[in-house]
Amino acid sequence: MLVEFSVQNFCSIRDRQTLSLVASKDKTFLDTHTLETKVSAVPRLLRTVGVYGANGSGKSNLLNALFVFQWFVTTSFSRSPQDATAHMPFAFQDNGGFDLPSEFEAIFLINGIRYQYGFRMDKSRIHEEWLLVYQTQKGQAWFERKFQPETGKDEYKFSEKLLGAKKVWEEATRPNALFLSTAVQLNSEKLRPIFEWITQHMSPFHVFGKDSFSTDWSKMLLSDSAAKNQILSFLQKCDIPVSDIHQSENKELFFQHRVGSRNFYIPFTNESLGTQRLFTLAGPILGVLQRGDLAIVDELESSLHPLLVRRLLELFHDSKVNTKGAQLVFTTHNTQLLDQSTFRRDQIWLVEKDTSEATRLVPLTEFQIRKDLSLEKAYLDGRFGAIPILTAAEP
Repeated sequence: MLVEFSVQNFCSIRDRQTLSLVASKDKTFLDTHTLETKVSAVPRLLRTVGVYGANGSGKSNLLNALFVFQWFVTTSFSRSPQDATAHMPFAFQDNGGFDLPSEFEAIFLINGIRYQYGFRMDKSRIHEEWLLVYQTQKGQAWFERKFQPETGKDEYKFSEKLLGAKKVWEEATRPNALFLSTAVQLNSEKLRPIFEWITQHMSPFHVFGKDSFSTDWSKMLLSDSAAKNQILSFLQKCDIPVSDIHQSENKELFFQHRVGSRNFYIPFTNESLGTQRLFTLAGPILGVLQRGDLAIVDELESSLHPLLVRRLLELFHDSKVNTKGAQLVFTTHNTQLLDQSTFRRDQIWLVEKDTSEATRLVPLTEFQIRKDLSLEKAYLDGRFGAIPILTAAEP
């Protein structure tokens, strides 16, 4: 389960920004919208978090940072020595700031143990990398790596808790690769759970853009009758009247609609964008819920009716459906969701740019809010910021 994610010097993000999924002490929707961790330092985490902000404020860059973090951990070991990293620094730098490293750090729980892993990199190499493990209240650094410009080499420090051929892994780690990825490829069993949580539970298949309509995951599930029935049930509960789904030999999809006593077969490409979007989301979302993974969705409401968006959120908030602690982080412009009967206040985050065009991430909990306040009206009235600043049209 994700506890928090931090990023610095990435695209529109200049200063360190942190998205936290730690639940506040608010008792609202405690049993449905939060997860009990049995970890004293973070007793409850949020099941879902929504990020609001104007177009161009940096919402997507926050999610892209999560993706780059996951992607680089997954691929860094297999990259060529001369390959560039995924360095995309803040766009409006002064005084040679484009050479400053970007930083990524995630804190997450695996089987009741808290891990804090991160790295700093520029376009050609890793500058720092670290892993802290909290098996008790006090964390212990299993490894620390730091580039020494004077010698042109990395300096490593290891804990005795990290068993295995540490010297071999150190010597095998290239400047543009991560030690974590390298060590796991060379059979570090101690580091494997951390690597697998990042690469599999934050899988790129869980990252959906507003223009992403790849049906591969959902198509794959259609070959299993139980999974296919789950997809059909998912669509039907979202008021999509599909009685069956068929694939031709060339994998073209046809949705079966039963009208009276007759069946009609409609090509998937002829279905509405909303139906296409729901089918695209069905396989990955159901997989996330079944495995207790993290889903990351950009513009969740794209092509979907507001009631269908609420239905998706309800799946994550339903403890009978979400039995393994799955989480959802999403961006949205859907202000109808800004309702205290839908969300806890700590589930809402706001993104805006300051006067230097740098993205700021602010939790709604920083504002004093009455229980009866209309969040949607207050947001659209500009009380929380994070909305477009519109000028009058020319006559």
